[in-house]
Amino acid sequence: MQAVIIAGGKGTRLRPLTYRRPKPMLPLLERPFLDWMVERCRNVGITDILINIHYQADQIRDYFGDGHQFGVNIRYVVETDPLDTAGSMKLAEPYFTGDPLLVFNADILTDLDLAALIKAHQDSQADATLTLARVEDPTAFGLVELQALGAAHIGPVLAFREKPTAQEAAQLAIDTVNAGTYVLNPQIFAQYEMNQPLSFERQVFPDILNQGKKMMGFIWEGYWLDLGTPAKYLQGQLDMLTGAMPYQMPASMGEKSPGIWLADSTVIDAGASVSSPCYLGHRVTLGPNAILPAGTIVHADSYIDAPVQPGIYSTGTLVA
Repeated sequence: MQAVIIAGGKGTRLRPLTYRRPKPMLPLLERPFLDWMVERCRNVGITDILINIHYQADQIRDYFGDGHQFGVNIRYVVETDPLDTAGSMKLAEPYFTGDPLLVFNADILTDLDLAALIKAHQDSQADATLTLARVEDPTAFGLVELQALGAAHIGPVLAFREKPTAQEAAQLAIDTVNAGTYVLNPQIFAQYEMNQPLSFERQVFPDILNQGKKMMGFIWEGYWLDLGTPAKYLQGQLDMLTGAMPYQMPASMGEKSPGIWLADSTVIDAGASVSSPCYLGHRVTLGPNAILPAGTIVHADSYIDAPVQPGIYSTGTLVA
């Protein structure tokens, strides 16, 4: 199996955070999000990875190289011009081996069981398997309608529905949305032209249904969050600190008390105050006047000796 990570977007909703770096290279607790995604692939035995790049592409290439130091083989699919959500898949076609493709949007934080998703796709012999998440407010999303599931978490996709009004949502009683991770048989892209805009939502997925091919929906009941805004980007990291989003911290980080994570080189004056959840990176120093409220993340080599507001403080921050 191959993995394809769609990482070419400009991250417009995350501005100003994405003015100087591509969205998938934004750090989650000081580790680039894309680094974490590559590790997830490797952990399920997928080492052949294609990464779609466009916006500030050199930052991604410079960080990962050919992937060997990360235990994988990475090749890059470069979009000269934006080709919508699925155009990069057609660009990647020369690299396809014929095996199924595990496809990621590079802005979703989730503890999705990738092995279970892959097995569900293989067992059902589907042409496409979409991961779905349940949402409290269906009016904010396009919906994916499945056949009645009973006790199962996977079933055939019947239809895609536009964002409903509150009244329509109540009548439909559908709360499942596209969760941004798919397993796709590569043959489904053969019918499309190269270097033309192509949308998963408006073309590829509806075409699969209209052509009578088999599409399954795999509902994930665990953690799922779209990191597409600064508020969600911060929330995802706080959820990692509290354990709401399962995440393996590096050995150099320790949990001083529930939700408060410190590097082994952190220095905290006895007069400083730190509330949970909070993260203090390597060589962070807190002076006696430092007050860090819940929801504070401080990156490496920073000095704080005054009260601060909740938020993310980048490497080299000086507050005194």
